[in-house]
Amino acid sequence: MRWAVVMKADTTRCAVLPVLLAIPFIFGCSTHPAPKAMQVTEVTLYGDMDCFKIETAGAIYLYGKRGAGFASILDRGGHDWIAYRHGGKALGEYRGLPKCGQPVKFFHCGYGFGQYTNENWFTSRVTAREPRHIRIESETRQGDSACAWDFFPSHATLTLYRIGATNFWFLYEGAPGGELHVNEDFVLRPGNRLTPLSEPWEDNVEWVCFTSHASTQGFFCISHEAANRSASYVAWPYKPESDGALNQMTVFGFGRLPWTDPKQHQPQLRHLPARFSIGFTESTNTDAATECIKNIRPAKLVD
Repeated sequence: MRWAVVMKADTTRCAVLPVLLAIPFIFGCSTHPAPKAMQVTEVTLYGDMDCFKIETAGAIYLYGKRGAGFASILDRGGHDWIAYRHGGKALGEYRGLPKCGQPVKFFHCGYGFGQYTNENWFTSRVTAREPRHIRIESETRQGDSACAWDFFPSHATLTLYRIGATNFWFLYEGAPGGELHVNEDFVLRPGNRLTPLSEPWEDNVEWVCFTSHASTQGFFCISHEAANRSASYVAWPYKPESDGALNQMTVFGFGRLPWTDPKQHQPQLRHLPARFSIGFTESTNTDAATECIKNIRPAKLVD
C-alpha cells in the first residue's frame, strides 16, 4: 500500500459531543515499549481518501475522515487486518470497521466514494492530542450521525452517539493478518472457546478475538453494553460467486443475525450511546488474551 502524505491545518469544525469523564490508561495488553508519545498525522490513500493516521504502541490506525471508518488497522508486524481499497468487493471495498449503517453505509471508510457516493459526508477532527490519548470526533453534514474515537497505547474505544437509521450494528469485515485463511486461523470467545474461521456461529458475547497464523498478536472487538452483544460470524462469500470468489473476508458483527437468517442484512441493535473497543493482544494464548481483554474498560460518560 502506498501512502501519499498530505499535511493540512485542522480547520474543520463539528458540534460539541459529550466527553468521557475519565480516561484510564491500560498497558496490560502489551509489553512492547511505548513510544514517547502517540502521534496523529494526515495521509491520503488512493489519491482521494483523506485519513488520520494514528500511531500507538500497539497498532497503526488509518481512519477515513469522510466515511468515519477504518481503511487499515496494522499490527506491530505491519499486517493489515482490514486492507480496504476502492473496488474489489470482498477483497477491498466491502471491508471496514465499524460499518454501523445499513443500507446507508454510515461509519464506513468507503462512505462517500464509488457506489457509496453521497452528499452527507462526515466531518472529522482531532479534539484531543495528548502523549497517551488521542480523540477524533466525526459528524455528518446533516448532523444525523455522530461518534467519537478515543485512542490509547493498547486499544481504541468508539462511542456511537447518533446514527441516521432506526437500528445499527458494529462490524469487523477484513482479513486477519492480511489475508483470510479459514482453516488456519481462529476466533476466540469467552470461556476459552476457540473455533476455526471456517465455522459460522451465532452467540451472545461480550468480546471476540481473531487470530492469524501470520501474526503473534490477536485482534479483539468488545461490546461494553449488555444490550449490544448479540453477534454472529461467517466467512464471506460463504458460497462460491460467479467469478469463483469464496471466503475472502470476515463478516463478524455485534447486532448481525446469522447468514442463514432471511433478515441477516437488517441490523438489530438500538441502545445508544453505544461503546465498543478494539485493539491487539500481545499473545494468542487463550488465557493471556482473555486476561488482556478483561482489563479493557471504558470510562463513564458525562450525561
